[in-house]
Amino acid sequence: MKIQKIYPKSIKPWKPALDLVPHLTIETNMTCNFCCNICYNLNTTYVKDLEDVYNEIDIGISKRKVDTMTIMGGEPTLYPELCQVISYISSKNIFCQLLTNGYLIYTEGGEQFLDNLVRAGLNRIIFHVDLGQDVYQDPFEVLHNLFDKTSKHHLLTSISWTIYSDRRGFLPQLVTGFMKYGHFDGILALLERPIDLAISPGFSKDRYPNMLEEHGALNKILNLKPSLYLPSSVDDSEVSWLVYLYFINTKSGKTFYLSPLLTRLSQKLSLKVSKREVFGKPLMRFAFGFSLILTGLLELLAKPGRTGEFFRMLIRSGGMKHLRFHYIAIQDAPSYDQE
Repeated sequence: MKIQKIYPKSIKPWKPALDLVPHLTIETNMTCNFCCNICYNLNTTYVKDLEDVYNEIDIGISKRKVDTMTIMGGEPTLYPELCQVISYISSKNIFCQLLTNGYLIYTEGGEQFLDNLVRAGLNRIIFHVDLGQDVYQDPFEVLHNLFDKTSKHHLLTSISWTIYSDRRGFLPQLVTGFMKYGHFDGILALLERPIDLAISPGFSKDRYPNMLEEHGALNKILNLKPSLYLPSSVDDSEVSWLVYLYFINTKSGKTFYLSPLLTRLSQKLSLKVSKREVFGKPLMRFAFGFSLILTGLLELLAKPGRTGEFFRMLIRSGGMKHLRFHYIAIQDAPSYDQE
C-alpha cells in the first residue's frame, strides 16, 4: 500500500540512521509449545547458550543506541535462563519486552512465574494470543485471564494479533474490548499472508487482509489516522509498518491521535535530549496530564480544526481518570515479486 492512499499529500517515512535504530529482538530459543497458523519457525529444537545470548545483547548495544529490546522465540518462556536474560537487559538501562503465547502464565503456577519475570526487571509483556492457535479454545477468555494477572503488577501489557481473512477489520473491537484495563498498552498486528502461497502461480493478494482496509476500520470506528509509517526497503512510499499513537477515553470511546508532524517533532526532541530515537518507552505515561495538555495545545496550534475532536475526547473523562495512551502497529505480510 502507498502512503498517499491515506495521506494524499504524503508524509515522510520514519527512517532512523542505522546506528540509531532503537529496537533489537533477541531470540533465545526456537523451541515452542504451540503450532500457530502461518508460523515461520522450522527449527523447533534450537536453544542458545546463555553466554551467546549475552554476547548478542552486547554486540547489539555496541552497534546501536538501543532504547528497547524484545525477547522472542520460539516461545521464550521455555528458555531456562529467561530471568537472567531479562536482568541482563535491564542492567543496561534498556526497556525490556517479552513476546510470549502466555501459556506458562495462564496455567497453574503462572502467578509465581510472572512474579519472577517482573522481579527480574520486565517492563512490558506482549501476549501473542489469537484465533490461529489450536491450544486456546477461547482466546478472548485467555487474554482477559492474562490481563487480570498482569494487572496485579501494573505491568504494561500488549496484544500480538494476527489478522486472518475471516476477521478483517477487527482491531477496533479488540481495542474497545480491552481498554478497560489501565495497563493495556496497545496492539501489535500482523496481516495474514502465507509465504508459501505468495510464491505460487496465480496468487492473489485480494484473498488476504490488506493494510488499507484495516486502516479504514480504525478510521471509521475509532477516528484514527497513522502517526508514522516505516517504508519497505525498496520504496519509501510503500508502507511496511503503519503505527497509530493516540489518547482514548475508555468511557466514551472517543480518541485523539498524534499527528505525523507532532510525532516527528517528539522524536527529534528525544533524539536531541537523550541521543536516542524513541521506541518502547511510554513517554506519554509519565506526567500524563501534562503530556495530554501539551499535546492538545501543540496539535490545536498546528490544526485548529481539530479543537472539537480534542474536547469531545475530554467529555466524561472523569477529570482525565478514564483517559489512556495506546499504540497500534500493523505489519504488512511478506510479499514476493515474481519478476
